[in-house]
Amino acid sequence: MPALPDLRLTVWFDESSYLSTELITVHARVTNSGKASASRVIVSSTGNLSTTWWTPLSPPGVPIEPGQTVVGTADGYVTTTSGPVTLTVTATLLGDEEDADPADNTVTASVPVTHLSGSYRGTVYGDRDGNGTMDPGEALAGVKVYTSGGTPNVGRSTTTDTQGRFAFRDLPAGRYWTSLESAEWYLVGPNVEVDGVDDPDVVVRGTASAAKWLSVSMAFTRETYRKNDVAHLTVTLANKGPAVITNATAHCWTSGSAELATGELSPGGPGVTVPARAKRVHVMTVRITDEAAAVGHLRVTCAIGAPPFLNGPPAVRATARIPGGMAPRVDGYLGRFLWKPQLGLPYSDPLPGVKVYLRNQATGAVVARAVTGSSGGFTFRNVPAGLYDFGIVGPWTMVYSDPEFVVRDGENGPGDNPYRHLYFVVPGPYQPDPDPVPPSKSPQVAMPGPGPTQPRLSAPHTPAPGLATTGVGVTWLALGGMVTMMAGAALVLGAHRRRFR
Repeated sequence: MPALPDLRLTVWFDESSYLSTELITVHARVTNSGKASASRVIVSSTGNLSTTWWTPLSPPGVPIEPGQTVVGTADGYVTTTSGPVTLTVTATLLGDEEDADPADNTVTASVPVTHLSGSYRGTVYGDRDGNGTMDPGEALAGVKVYTSGGTPNVGRSTTTDTQGRFAFRDLPAGRYWTSLESAEWYLVGPNVEVDGVDDPDVVVRGTASAAKWLSVSMAFTRETYRKNDVAHLTVTLANKGPAVITNATAHCWTSGSAELATGELSPGGPGVTVPARAKRVHVMTVRITDEAAAVGHLRVTCAIGAPPFLNGPPAVRATARIPGGMAPRVDGYLGRFLWKPQLGLPYSDPLPGVKVYLRNQATGAVVARAVTGSSGGFTFRNVPAGLYDFGIVGPWTMVYSDPEFVVRDGENGPGDNPYRHLYFVVPGPYQPDPDPVPPSKSPQVAMPGPGPTQPRLSAPHTPAPGLATTGVGVTWLALGGMVTMMAGAALVLGAHRRRFR
């Protein structure tokens, strides 16, 4: 008879009894009474304790030598609302090893538990006049109330009655969080403690739903500014609802490293009060910075609510032009999307012969045009600094690309970053040409060039599928071919298919 390990199990609790809200600690002692080593031993359990993890006797297991004892511990809470905690605990040998006497490897143990319970009540009202107290007629009926918590954890729901009252009875004692649902009121549920002795009876104040009733508009008082000017921004708050909106504040962010003075809408302040069916107009100020002047625009975006994000309409934004800057040369790359790694830029094939353009966001005018070269590169010449929409002519849809195109003052070629403006496309709906008949002479028409050198080489270049249906006019293609040839026949003939990452 070969020598075998022989596991013997003993189980006990730290206390002789527990309250249902207390952490319950149980131990399992495993002794190897056999003649051989046990390579990997684990302890598992079933029952109404919230954990089955026994430290250190959980997978992958621990070795136990002959005569050695290892104690495992589990901590958890009762998962039932009545009765004792009862566990069936088993010590197991993993792998192919056999136990000499497996009959003493399983033990059932229990400990008495006193289950505590209580109730949770409350009243919900809508503060129509904003005075912070519940007045006659302000009780909210039909509000859905949800609560979750306790030990063991439970979830309950109910609806307020005609007096705005709600009640949860026979809740397991413990901590509870609450949420309330209403289309017209912003309601924040309290966190409460139920102990069966001093149970909570709360009052929940609802404020008017700014998400439903408040509309916000924002505009600069001038269309254009200069560096160091102090720009004024008019914010109009319109309350369309039947109740006052109080404590409206703004969370704003700006482009161009500009600091915005929000005044009465300042975060953390008392905010602005907007009476029912009324408007309030406020003015914020911001100084035009060097950075804003360099990019030719200043954009301010604000989320306004009571509080913002949680109780308010969608964010609004306003943009002002800061003319004066000029970019002699703006380079970019257009590629047909292949795939996107988890980190980093997409892989793509260069997309040649496609007309691209820049449209000024403020004026709507197309200010620069180009045709992509054999390497997918494009170049715009003499573009005023500013904010533009990047346009593509042909059956393409942009992916992993920012349609907003920012041109900086002094930008003059790729510089240290040859991939400043990167655009990736997949086949999609046809995008029309903003110039059905391109002008024969225009200082804003950029010559197509080879563009930035691509960092990865693979198979020789083959034209991207769909090139013949890009919608680029014959004049544009001829112009692109002529300039590419002038830039160097060797580049055209020796072009390689590249993948940009």
